[in-house]
Amino acid sequence: MNRRTAGEPSFEHGMRRAADLASTPAANQAANQAANQAANQAAPELADPDPIAPRRPTGLPLLLLVALALITVAGLVQVRARARVLGLGSEIATMTGEHSQLLDERRRLEAERAYLRHPDSIHAVAAARLHMVPAAPERTQTIQLADTHLADTHLPGGATR
Repeated sequence: MNRRTAGEPSFEHGMRRAADLASTPAANQAANQAANQAANQAAPELADPDPIAPRRPTGLPLLLLVALALITVAGLVQVRARARVLGLGSEIATMTGEHSQLLDERRRLEAERAYLRHPDSIHAVAAARLHMVPAAPERTQTIQLADTHLADTHLPGGATR
């Protein structure tokens, strides 16, 4: 293994860089200046007159901010739409339940109406609540009209059949 010394860099693979060939720092500085002058003469328009000048701001941060804002707004719109859909779905479920309850109540009321309109039910209510009894045959009277033709054409109140 090679020992490193401060003046001479060494590499285990045995290769040296071109900048390492100059043994003194003054030679390194002279080589760097010569390279910079050659570059400036070859392309004078590329030379930077003020190497410490700040960079001119570009529109990239503003563009990224606008893109982030648009994505955020689109996300909020989507979340709001989903929340509205879920709310409407809940409302539909509630109304569907109420509708089925109303249909059940309607079926029950129709069945109760049919039961109450049946003659046996009417007879039971008349006897139990109203204390009514069937009319005896001797208490019934039959009404016969003398002229059937006049009875059909002239009714009380001026109405006709």
